[in-house]
Amino acid sequence: MSFLSKLFGRRKQHTSSTQESFDEQYTAIGVFDYTEDGFVISDEKRSIPIAWAEITKINVFKKDLVIYDLVMMEIVCGVSALVINEESPGWYQFVIKSKEVFPGIPKHWDVEIIKPPFAENFSTIYERT
Repeated sequence: MSFLSKLFGRRKQHTSSTQESFDEQYTAIGVFDYTEDGFVISDEKRSIPIAWAEITKINVFKKDLVIYDLVMMEIVCGVSALVINEESPGWYQFVIKSKEVFPGIPKHWDVEIIKPPFAENFSTIYERT
């Protein structure tokens, strides 16, 4: 569990000298490596491969953290789930890639989910039929 917490559960503290620009964050693939059939999510100790075909549902929601909101994505594969958030390295490219792989995902879910502020706003954006 500490592996997932390290990757996805903690807000990174940046100093002005090490902070990435938005363009760098937007274009980075971060902890994701993409394959023909899916992706691998990794840190320095572990790698978890996930095939696109294994994904049965994708839920998105916004978590109210009192002073800011955090957009989250739950990727369900059968009885297992992986939760990532907008602070996960590679988030923006993963959102883009998921929209390409699953064309039924609403194109603007990531813009709509932020309204209204400080509300959970849960939505299922993909469910395999």
